Amino acid sequence: MKLNLILFALLILFALVKINAHHQYHVNHHALEIEKQKTIELKDEQHRLLIEESSKSGNGRILEYAKGKLNMNPPEKKQKKLIK
Repeated sequence: MKLNLILFALLILFALVKINAHHQYHVNHHALEIEKQKTIELKDEQHRLLIEESSKSGNGRILEYAKGKLNMNPPEKKQKKLIK
């Protein structure tokens, strides 16, 4: 009788351990999915920022090339005319 009670207690204990492990698996899997989504969003933002940076630096390179190689300068105020 005593052995049956000990075996029953062990059965309950192992069942609870299995349920807890299964629950922890689901919690960790959910956290992993959230982190994967954040990674995707951060990569998209990084890509967008790199494109934005390259477009901004492109204007600087054009200005530098125009001034250095072509001896071009922006017009002064007296050289500008407003056409309506």
